[in-house]
Amino acid sequence: MQFAPVRRLTDGALAAAELQVRGPAGSALSTAESLRHAARLMQQEHILDHHKFAFAATEQAQTIADILPLLVTVDLDSVDDDDLEPSLERLAVSVQPDEMLHSPQRTMAKVAAARRAGRVICVDGLGVSEYAITMLALIEPDVIITGPELLTRTTEPDMARLAHALAAHVERSHAVVIAEGVDSVALKMAALTVGATYGLGDLYPPVKDPAEFGDEAIVPLPEAPVWSTPETGPTTPYAIGSAVHRPRRGTKHLLIEMSKSLEAQASAAGAAVVVLGTFQHAKFFTLLTAKRWKELAENAGLAGVYGVGLVNMIDGNVQHAPLDPDDPLADEWNVAVLGPHFCALLAARDLHDEGPDLERTFDFVQTYDRMTVTQAVHSILSRFTVV
Repeated sequence: MQFAPVRRLTDGALAAAELQVRGPAGSALSTAESLRHAARLMQQEHILDHHKFAFAATEQAQTIADILPLLVTVDLDSVDDDDLEPSLERLAVSVQPDEMLHSPQRTMAKVAAARRAGRVICVDGLGVSEYAITMLALIEPDVIITGPELLTRTTEPDMARLAHALAAHVERSHAVVIAEGVDSVALKMAALTVGATYGLGDLYPPVKDPAEFGDEAIVPLPEAPVWSTPETGPTTPYAIGSAVHRPRRGTKHLLIEMSKSLEAQASAAGAAVVVLGTFQHAKFFTLLTAKRWKELAENAGLAGVYGVGLVNMIDGNVQHAPLDPDDPLADEWNVAVLGPHFCALLAARDLHDEGPDLERTFDFVQTYDRMTVTQAVHSILSRFTVV
């Protein structure tokens, strides 16, 4: 066990400490970073995290927790209901991008439970995984930890886009940004450039004994959790949108063109965007529509389509999932786009009238309100254990 100081980048003031676990001195696993990397490669994160839980309960760890915030960062899958009891005041639950992409319902439910228990929600490794930036809008974390790789790539175009997305999220939510890999003064400046406020790294060496922090003045991290979108419970995008916006009436022909326009905007929004479509039944997800969505998904962070009769699969980068015929969502045609700088929802409810297909009528709402769009996206994703 060791304690890594989390320091404010502007002046080096002590803000918190992170409980870390490292391997034997002189070995290939002698640093906390190398041990964590090995654990993830071997899918043994839960074993490492159980060591963290045990260390966090020691008298030494509790001593430091009495004087400054002690972050204990563990993976979401390592946390059970007992770990959500109010014993570790700053237990930070880290959500990995792959968890959200492969099992949205389960991941969102566990994040919601941890948030209700007052735990800190964390997205780790921003700048390492290409999907991590997509997580910001979906998870709305309290703490964002940027990976060490980000600080050495600040002049690359992708990193500039990430810095813009990070700034947009922090401005909305007031999330805390901690940069890993602050190993030198130059890398500290890089961390400030990408938008971090606090840092971890060799410039601020970890200690074995909390007493080594002495009588340093403490500027504690802001309280968590920060602002996040309120939960709505089981519902649908049209129900969410029509509760705050007056519906209009339109034909399927009109809605097709409106959907195409939103799809085009989503395609131009970049890899941080989430775009979801519900098409009622598989027969309405035509070959031409499938072609458009495959092209759109080449640029999006997450693209998903849903309908009765669709097969649970991935086609290109488009994730398909079936709808239950009795699900109220089967009566809706929705396109939802959620990104760091742009969001939109087109939500329509079928009136089931007679007539030619393109003349079928729908009541629909459109909105660009971020909270409404985020709730609509959550309402779709929360239905599916595996996408």
